[in-house]
Order: sequence, then structure tokens, then C-alpha cells
Amino acid sequence: MLWVKRLICGIVALIIGGGGIYLIMLDTQIWQAVGFCLFVVGLALGYIAVTQKMPRYNFWITLIAVGLCYALYTTNSGNKTDVSSIRPQSVTNNDVTEPKKENKIPQKKKPKKKSKLSSYPKITGRAEVIHANVFYISGRYVRLFGVDAPDSDQICSDINESSYNCGQEAISWIRGWIDDNIIDCYLLKVNPKGQDLATCVWGDYDIGAALVGAGWAIANTSETDIYAPYEAKAQSELSGLWQGSFYSPEDWRNIKRDTNNFTIKRRSKGGFFNFKSLF
Repeated sequence: MLWVKRLICGIVALIIGGGGIYLIMLDTQIWQAVGFCLFVVGLALGYIAVTQKMPRYNFWITLIAVGLCYALYTTNSGNKTDVSSIRPQSVTNNDVTEPKKENKIPQKKKPKKKSKLSSYPKITGRAEVIHANVFYISGRYVRLFGVDAPDSDQICSDINESSYNCGQEAISWIRGWIDDNIIDCYLLKVNPKGQDLATCVWGDYDIGAALVGAGWAIANTSETDIYAPYEAKAQSELSGLWQGSFYSPEDWRNIKRDTNNFTIKRRSKGGFFNFKSLF
């Protein structure tokens, strides 16, 4: 029975070892590695079939060394490129094709859309500046839409924490910027008994954007957000009001309103004929 076991073990060793040699002959390195492992297993089984003993450590060391040498050889040979197989390709005139000229049909230019402001009634004239954002023009009082500026009596603090009349500074700036030029105001909301809400322009310039961008007004975000970027730019550059500290124009008006509503009650002096003290 022993020779039968040896025969079976030897046949299995030949099959596994032969399969390993076949894989080693392939060009793919991963299959070569698998083939080498199978070849080692086949050799080990063959050794066991002949000697009926497990191989010693020197057998395994020899196989591992041979495998490493073979792996290094295949890696270096795979990275080499046969320069003689690379031939420069000549470019002939027939290979260069000129781009085809397309006959484009000229398209009609779309008419430019008119500005939305043109749909609102317009008043034109020289503006008398009441507050930085309130003008008197062509017999009407108009307030700039989306812009809130300090009233003419508002006090602020500069960078040195010294107080100054920021309301008058804002008025002086807008007066100097408009410089007695003709402006156009588009009435967005008409108030017969008060100030009309309007967007005013000087040529192609939005006066509200210029005022907020210079830092002498803030964006009234309760009406629109279009002037918020101008406010952020002025704040980052410490321009106008942003050079120091200030109340928002709305808060300043509330402070004035509360101060005007505050009254001092005088107490009557007591005396012999003061009958109110009895009650």
C-alpha cells in the first residue's frame, strides 16, 4: 500500500508542478508568481513522495532564493522597451486636414430690453439735498429706495472716538458728488402727503449705490438687498460712517422720538393751604 501512496503523491506533484511551469511561461507577472508557487508545491510533494519526509529548511531557502532571482529578472526585462521597434511616423500633407468653413447664418440681434425703471414716472431737475437720502426735486420730496442715511442732526464717533456731525458730512458728500447736475428720479411709490419713494440716477450712475458705496448711508434691506454688497465694501474699507461707531439712522430717530416724549413732572410745594396733601 505504501507504493500506491507514493505513486499518487508523485502524480499529483507532476500535475501541480507542470501547471506551475506552464504559468511561469506566460507573459503576465501575476500568473508567473502563481506558477512559481505551484511549482514549489509540486517539488515539495515530489520530495515527500520519494523520501516520505518533509523537506529541510535548506530546501525551502534554495527555492525562495531562486524565486526571488526569477522575479527580479522578469521585472527588469518587463520595464525595458525595445527602442528599435519605435519608428518615427512621417507626416504628409495628406494627413493634415484644414478645418471646414461652416456657412453660419447671421442671426438677428435681439433688441435690448428696456430698463425696468423706464416703466415708472420720472421727474428731472436739480436736487436740493434735505438729508443725504432725501431730495427736493421738481416740487416733490423723494427718498431713495433701499437706502437709509443719517438725518442732518445725527452725531457719530470717528476713528479717534471724537464726536462729529455725520449727518452733515453725508449731505456734504452727496452735494459735492452730484455737483448741481441734472438728475432723474423714477417714482416707485407716490405719497401725496409725504416723501415719494424713488430711485435716482445721474447719467448711468445709481445715486443710492454711490452713497452706500462711499459709506455715508447703509442698505435698507427691509426694502431691497441690491445695495448690501456696496455696504459690505464700504465697511471693509472703513469708509464714511464705518470709520468709527454710529447708531443706525432708524435707531437714532427712535432715540430722538423717545427723548422728545420724555417730560418732567413738577411737584407742587407743600404749604399750610395745600389741601392736595390731605388726599
